[in-house]
Parts: sequence; C-alpha cells; structure tokens
Amino acid sequence: MTKLIKILLWTIASLVLIIVLASILLPILIDPNDYKDEIAQQVYDNTGRTLTIDGDIDLSISLPLSVSLELGKVELSNAKGFTDTPFARMQGASLYVSIMPLLTANRLDVGEIKLSSMELNLIKNKQGKTNWADLSSASETKSSEETKASTPTAETSAEKKSSGSMPAISVAGLTISDAIISWTDEQANQKIVLSKSNITISELIEDKPFKLKISTHIDSSEPAIKGNFTLDSSPTISLSQQVFKLPGTLLSLDLTGDALPGGANKTTLSGDISFDGKTQVLDINEMKLSSFDMVINGLFHAAKLDSSPEFNGQVSIEQFSPKQLAATLGAALPEMKEAKALNSADVKMTFKGTTDSMTISSLEANLDETSLKGTASVKNFKAPFYGFDLSLNQLNLDYYALAGQGDAAASNKPAKEASKPQPKAAAPTTQANGPIFPVEALRQLNLNGKLSIAQFIAGGAKMTNVVIVLKGKNGLVQLAPLKADLYKGTINLKTDIDARGKTPKLKIVNELKNVQIGDLLMATTGSEEFTGAANISANITTLGNDKDRLIKNSNGKVNLLVTDGHIKKLDILDTLRKADALLKGRSTATDSQEKNTKFTELKGTFNVKKGIVHNDDLASKSPLMSFTGKGYADLPKEYLDYTLKVRLLNSVKIDDKTQGADYKGKEIPYTIKGKFSELSQEANLSKMVQDEVKKSVEKKLNKKLEEKFGDKYKGLLKF
Repeated sequence: MTKLIKILLWTIASLVLIIVLASILLPILIDPNDYKDEIAQQVYDNTGRTLTIDGDIDLSISLPLSVSLELGKVELSNAKGFTDTPFARMQGASLYVSIMPLLTANRLDVGEIKLSSMELNLIKNKQGKTNWADLSSASETKSSEETKASTPTAETSAEKKSSGSMPAISVAGLTISDAIISWTDEQANQKIVLSKSNITISELIEDKPFKLKISTHIDSSEPAIKGNFTLDSSPTISLSQQVFKLPGTLLSLDLTGDALPGGANKTTLSGDISFDGKTQVLDINEMKLSSFDMVINGLFHAAKLDSSPEFNGQVSIEQFSPKQLAATLGAALPEMKEAKALNSADVKMTFKGTTDSMTISSLEANLDETSLKGTASVKNFKAPFYGFDLSLNQLNLDYYALAGQGDAAASNKPAKEASKPQPKAAAPTTQANGPIFPVEALRQLNLNGKLSIAQFIAGGAKMTNVVIVLKGKNGLVQLAPLKADLYKGTINLKTDIDARGKTPKLKIVNELKNVQIGDLLMATTGSEEFTGAANISANITTLGNDKDRLIKNSNGKVNLLVTDGHIKKLDILDTLRKADALLKGRSTATDSQEKNTKFTELKGTFNVKKGIVHNDDLASKSPLMSFTGKGYADLPKEYLDYTLKVRLLNSVKIDDKTQGADYKGKEIPYTIKGKFSELSQEANLSKMVQDEVKKSVEKKLNKKLEEKFGDKYKGLLKF
C-alpha cells in the first residue's frame, strides 16, 4: 500500500515537473517564427496566394497549462487577375486559451480575442468573377479528396457518437476594432465600403447572457447613400442545448443620400429572438419596425425548420397618413376633391402558413372612413389559388376623385348660372384602343372569393348591400353574381370573361328590377332627363380585347320595361307644337308650355347583332298619347335611325288659340336620326296632312263612283 502511494506521488510530481518544464522550455526551444515561411508555402500551395506575416508570432505557455498567441501584421494577396490591393490584412491579433479546464471539467476557457485594423476587399470583375471564388473551390476540392480518402465506417461513426458531449466554452470577450470591408462590383459600377467597423462582445459564457455591440459606417456609390449602422443585443448561447437567444435586440440604420426619398431616413428594428436547434423552433416577439413615418409591430413563430416549415404570427401597422408617406417617399399624390382623403390608415392581421400556403385568418384595415374585415388565403405558391371573404362598411370612390374632375354637384347648378358663358374646355385626349383584359394574367388566375360592401358610391351613384362573388380558373373568370340594392330597386349582374382561347370572350347577363332611373341620373349627372321605374334584362355576348371589337362583335337581346316616367330629351309635344306652327304659319309655342314626353308604360325588345341594335316593337302608353317605334342603332358607327308613330289620345294645346283637336286620334310620323352626338328630331305633320287629304279625296271619289256605277266600283280608287 505504501509502495502504491509512493508511485502515485512520484507520478503526480513528475507530471507537475513536466508541465513546469514545458512552460519554461517550449517557448525557448520552439520559435513559431521559424515556421512562417512553411506556413506561407502551405497557403500558396493550397490557394495560389501569398501570405505575408510581417510581425512576430509570440507563443507562450504558462501555468496552469495556458497558451497565449500574439500576431503582428498579416496580409493575404488578392486572386490573380485582380488589383494589387490585398484581399485581406490585419495589423494584429491576440488569443489566450486555458487548457487545464478542458482536461478536468470538459470546459474550454478562452481569454479575450482581439483583432485590430482588419481589412477585407471583395471584388467582382466585369466578367462576373469574384476574388474569393478560388478559395471556395480549393476548399471544396480538398474536402472532396479527404472524403474519398477516408470514408467513415460504421465503427468510426459509432466511435464519434460515443466520443462524449461537446465541451462547454467560455470566452472572455471579442474585440474587433477599426475594421474595413469593401465591396466592388465592376459590372454594376458599384462600390460599398463599411468603415470604422467595431464589434465588441463581453465575456461569453455558455448559458449566460453577454453584451453584443456592432457599429459601422456605410458609404455606397450605387445607390448613393451613406450613414451609420448599429446593433445592440444581449444574447445567450447554449451549444450543448443548441439554444440561441437574442432578447432586447435593437438595430438602427441612419442613412442620407440622393437615392433615398426625401434625402434621409432612419430605420430601427427591435425585438426578442430565440432559436432552439433541437426542436427547430424560431420565435420573434415584441418586434417593432419604424421607418418612413410608419411603425410596424408583430410577432412570429416558426417550427419544423429542418423538415416541413410552418409559421404563424401577427402584424399590425400603426395609424399613419398614406398622403404624408407618399410625400416622404417623393411620390406626392395629386390633389383630390376631398382634402381629408388618404389622411389615415392602419392594418392588423393574424396569419399562418407553410412553404406552400398562407392564410390570413383575421384581417382588419382602415382607410379614412372605410373599414375592411375578413379572411384571405393563398394555396400552392407555384400555381397560386386565392380565396377571400371580405366585407367593407363603405367604399366611396368619389372621395378619392381628382380635384377638377366634373361631378354631379358641379353640373346641378341653377339655370341662370349654368347659362353663363363658360371657358372652352380643351379637347379630350384620344386614348389608344388598347387591350382591355390582361389575358396572360387571367389564364394564371385561380380564385374563389366574396366581397360584401354595405354602401358603395362611384360617379355619384350609390348602391347598398353589395355582394360580389368572384371565381376564376385557368382563364375563365366569373363575376357570379354582383347583387345590390339600387335606388329602390335591385341589380343582379353576372359576367363571364373567357380567356382560355386565342381571343377573349365576354358574356353579360344583367337584370334590373324597379330601379328609379331619375334618382340614378340625378345622382350621376345632376339632372333627370329620363325618369321611371326600370325593369331591364339583358343577355349579351361578344369577343375581342379592345373597345371597338367588343362593340362590333356584340350579340344578344335586351328587354325593356319602364313605368310611370318621362323622357325630357325626347320632347315630342314641343316638337309637335313647333311643326304645327310652321305648317300653319303661326308663332312657335311659348317656353312656359309643357316640354317632355310622359308615359305610364314604355316597353320593347332590342336585338343586338354584330354591334347593331334593332327594335321593332317599342310601345308606350300614357293618358296623353301613345306611340310605337322601330329602327336601329349602329353602335360601331354611333348612328341612330329611329321612327316613332305618335297618336294623340287627348287634345293638346298647340298655341294660345287652338286646343289642337284636329290632331286627336291622328297618327303622326316622328323621326329621330343622326350621330349620337348630333341627333335631330322631326314631327312630319305635313306628311300626316297629305295622307289625310288623300284619304278624304279618295273617300269622296269612291263614293261618287259607287253612287253612279254601283257596288262593283266600290273602293276602286286608291292613292
């Protein structure tokens, strides 16, 4: 027993002596500077580059078994074909490592690491080649050769697995001072320099938070910006548990330059970040991004990052002014009629998704007085399928109309004011008859969605309880349907756009029930030229991708029924008075007399063929008159040729002396003809008189023939 103790004591004493002798003799016997040329040769053999170590390599070993290393100036040459500027260089570095804790406690203690005046020059030449490509290719080649030379067996793999856990690491700190990183792209004529770069890491101990600070100055030629970047965080690293946390992280980017809207901008990003390598979970909490007058808050959670990633989170944009944001970005919006338009907006949403889909399960957005709520989704990013179910409290497009555009209020002026001479407006610019439908986009569009709008206003017209169902698949897009309440009536519109073939096809099926046309026209034009309760059904098909072809190729049918209305533009009575006055050589009727065409019912069927609308059965009833009509409207040529046959049912006051009883029950030809912009109306009373005279003469002659020659000559004469 005593002998064994002596052996142990001698063994321990010998180890201590060896350590002491090593700490004294190794620095004396081994001078690392003797290997500088060999190190440089190895670098040259592997990379073809020159490594220059100007300063001394100071290696020392001290008790209890610690190693310190200090380097002077080190420089690595650039790749062949690039400038003589070094690829990388450093003025000095120092490193201290304590080895004893590794042997006794499976812990590696590293002292403060210092790197001073480090410089890295990255270049891409005009041919697109980088000055680090040779380094990566050399590394890959060497790695491949090593893999082939030593393929691990099942036994060696097992040995690796049983080799023990990774040692804990503590680092007293890292300081990189006054570093410069430059990027030059000769193809894009771009240069970016990160100068005055400093990185400071406090004592780094596993599972304990440490301070991380990064700062640098940015100077870029393209885009032309300069400024400062800082990062401040208190990370915690656990290599054994593979957990990385960055709580209280604050990133700041303060830039100026002509490339920035407004010439300057400061962006800050803060939040708590954590990553678990074992469970492959990433969390970002209390995220806050501030930039260009906008503040975005959110949180993000991602899982299964190494297999089938999935994520969820929330994002909110605090209230901001879109108008002010546009001005800040140098894209000031044109002046709008409503000064308060685009002054306030905010967004809030909750989302989840995978690498191939995304769903917004809750969306709330506000723009001025409009609020949007609902859900939306995208499936299969390669061939996206869109779905949505959204609702708006109101949408007033007139609120965002440009200042200076005509509106109903402007046109609804008193008669005297409206009659004043107005400055002649400039002729409208003729727009090209270009494509209407984005054919390729429609062919890729797959969607199924619903939009509800409590109140919708456009062009002065107001619709309520609007429901729009939109579907699309492989080039067939369907508005099926659009339903709404419209001025005491309803509208039901179905539209198909078929872009699957070479030429787009359009089908419109529309039904209006009991819509008050006068209220609609008053809201949109400021006057009631046509009033009544309209019931209109239309079924129109056409093909083409420009306005002219769509009109020219239109075919279908329209049924019209309007009750209890009047048409001011179709001034039949006033035209009759003028025609009568001209025929009898009397003065024209006064303006105080009635000037419109009233009716209790107006109906007809309109057949459309190749853009030409034919009607042969127009009919109207009223206590005053009735009329029938037929004719056509050539839509491509914008030309109308229509004939009415007007029959007065009661006496009409033609002038101050007569009640016009001589026209009661007579059928009066009435024509409307000409270009849409230059229509003329004419009541052909002279033809009516001629017809009446002919009939009278014919009747009298036939009667005399009948009296003289008998019944065999009855009705013989006809004019």
